[in-house]
Amino acid sequence: MAMYDVVVVGAGIEGSATAYYLLKKGLHVLLLEQFSALHSRGSSHGQSRIIRRAYDKPQYVRMMNDAYTLWSDFEKESGATLYRKTGILVFGPRKNIAVSSTAHSLASGQVPHEQFSGREANRRYSQQLKLPEDYQCVFEEGGGILNAQKAVLAFQQQFQKLGGTLLDHTQVVEIQAGGAVVTVVTAPRKAFWARHLVVAAGAWTTALCSSIGLNLPFRVLRSELNFWKVEDPAVFTPDKFPVFIGYTSDDDNDTHYYGLPIHEYPGLLKVCAHGGIAIEGPDSRDRPGGPGTVVPVSQFISQTLRGVSTTASITEYCMYTMSPDFDPVIDRHPLYSNIIVASGFSGHGFKLAPVVGKVISELVTGESPSHDLHLFRLARFLPPQSHL
Repeated sequence: MAMYDVVVVGAGIEGSATAYYLLKKGLHVLLLEQFSALHSRGSSHGQSRIIRRAYDKPQYVRMMNDAYTLWSDFEKESGATLYRKTGILVFGPRKNIAVSSTAHSLASGQVPHEQFSGREANRRYSQQLKLPEDYQCVFEEGGGILNAQKAVLAFQQQFQKLGGTLLDHTQVVEIQAGGAVVTVVTAPRKAFWARHLVVAAGAWTTALCSSIGLNLPFRVLRSELNFWKVEDPAVFTPDKFPVFIGYTSDDDNDTHYYGLPIHEYPGLLKVCAHGGIAIEGPDSRDRPGGPGTVVPVSQFISQTLRGVSTTASITEYCMYTMSPDFDPVIDRHPLYSNIIVASGFSGHGFKLAPVVGKVISELVTGESPSHDLHLFRLARFLPPQSHL
């Protein structure tokens, strides 16, 4: 059996970034992935994710301020261009709390932004938008696009370049906890020892953690990524049109939508519903079932966008691992302090990955985390005074 300071399970964006930051602390790190290193089975594949400071919770604004710096630093170190600035527009009805809370959070975080009406948004983007004139809008110029697969690859490459070990096609089948060392057993019956374990296995985290006494209340959603043909591609390029998040009702808990300018496929705009269809588990992602989200997204497009087809040209899939309150878990196991769980990012974890990796590396090395992690405590999902 091989001995490591840390074993990280899951080589998606959270696991790959975490392994990288742990290695930067001078630790001996093993990163395990059950599929190929750049697989498309989970939540980190594809070419685009939105990056933004525009959140309705101040905690996320503070973390994203740090994330922008970390992404920039990592781009310089790796030589990879991962971020493209477009600005972000958040819009919705006047009574929608998520939009107004976003403006408040940006203000409290001293992030420059603008607030204006749907009428003004239509004036600024006269060839792309047709919002109700009384909508409220928030614009923050730092929003943009992260190249997802390129980012995962860059973290994995830097991790290995600095001396880390990545083993893909290596499925964890058992975790043996207790004492100063964790034993990680993989198929076919190979074992690794580690002083610390980080479980960042996305939709597979629940099953892995059940073997160490954690009953995580995560739901797995199959999320559709829809791409739509535009009449004039020149007006939907990243230098002409921002990424956006759109609400269509007063209730911010209702389905909302997001979109990105042309980036992945020529002439196609990415517009999707946030969330998806609940599935039994990550291994049933491709089984048919559920009505999908093409119809509501098509209706959203017809209500808010100009010059965009309401028939999807391409539909792809990924998975969301949803927590009950839509905030992730980034915390130690309540019984085994040398095991850390990082999962349940609920569709907004990619942009946070450098910060997640940074704070987990601080937890492992016994430092005070550079961000308040109270919002992400595991205890909020455990029975009072639970002894598991």
